[in-house]
Amino acid sequence: MSDSESLRSFTGKWQALWPEQAVLPVFLPASQRPQAAAWSALFCELQECVFAIEQEAVRGPKSLWWADELQRMSDGQARHPLTVSLQQCAAPFAAIAGPVLELATQVPLRAGSGVQLMQQLQPYSEAVAACESSLFGGSADTDAAVVGIQLLLMRLPAGLQAFDRAMVPMHLLARHQIADVPNKALQEDWLKELLALLPEHPSGNPYREAQRRFIRRRLQTLRSGKTPSLSPAYAWDAWRAVRRFR
Repeated sequence: MSDSESLRSFTGKWQALWPEQAVLPVFLPASQRPQAAAWSALFCELQECVFAIEQEAVRGPKSLWWADELQRMSDGQARHPLTVSLQQCAAPFAAIAGPVLELATQVPLRAGSGVQLMQQLQPYSEAVAACESSLFGGSADTDAAVVGIQLLLMRLPAGLQAFDRAMVPMHLLARHQIADVPNKALQEDWLKELLALLPEHPSGNPYREAQRRFIRRRLQTLRSGKTPSLSPAYAWDAWRAVRRFR
């Protein structure tokens, strides 16, 4: 497999999980499209490594490998197709390494509330937001919060049945375990809380603003009991996000 084919396989994986991501590059400047695709796929790979692997014996070494890879980017020594394609960009990728390793030792995350959970994710979310500011220009105080909500949303709905219970806060787990309410009700309450935590103010760059709008629409779709799928509404979200910065 060539480097370009390998790169496409990783970006295709991200777009298969979140089909709306295929819409965003159409509206971004041509110069930003390759890095947006690679960055999105890297974000997906890191999320899967840190949050979705139950066995610590697997999660630990894999997180160490990714942390090393993120640090190698600063010296132009990356090996993975995604990091190789991004390492020429002037962004603080190495700053993500520490939070990756810290979170990998804490999974499954347990917090009393959604706010406390977001605080646990904050060092990682801030490091990701700083890279996006360098890659796509501009920043806002709420960017890290949008990143945090996206990380949590990526565990839904399948994560509710997984080892980490999708990182749902303890107050919701306690409520629904005591009341013996089906997972559908637990998911509904968690989606409602995530929507309340999602910043209403625009993000600081077109990439993160598009993600904020995608997240809101996906949360609303899941709350309605439907499975998220590609629709013209996502094109509208992407267009409005990018247009805001022109």
